[in-house]
Amino acid sequence: MGRRRSPSSASLFEHLPKSRRERPETAPTRRPAAPPEQPDLLGWTPPPTHLPAADVEASFLNPVGFRPPAGEAFVYHLTDVTTARNFVRDGLPLADGLMFRTAAHLAEDLAHVSAVDDMGVVRVRRRLIHPWLTEDRQDGRPCYVLGPEPS
Repeated sequence: MGRRRSPSSASLFEHLPKSRRERPETAPTRRPAAPPEQPDLLGWTPPPTHLPAADVEASFLNPVGFRPPAGEAFVYHLTDVTTARNFVRDGLPLADGLMFRTAAHLAEDLAHVSAVDDMGVVRVRRRLIHPWLTEDRQDGRPCYVLGPEPS
């Protein structure tokens, strides 16, 4: 004896309310969020620790008979002879906070130094170290301090 099936009934969900808003025919495709960019660690260069002497056109000057040139294309650092020659050979260290003066202010400093023969002057082109210079005041006169962070 076979089982008898009843005729198919109407769909159970025939009388449900429609959605309030119309949905677009094609749903927008969602793009997965881009992962944060990983820095290239092999291509990373550490921040500079010194400025090479050739890059800043560093030169050694004898302070005896120093006369300030016209213009302000250069700044000057007054120190002992050995250190000045090392700066001209090896470059300028950024972490030491070297103080630079304009030519006019350096001439004033030299007027107050008694042992000029033991001193040396490092001359550098201002525009080449300008990003690392911070304006300051020492002894009431303006000066520039060389720092590790470019301004």
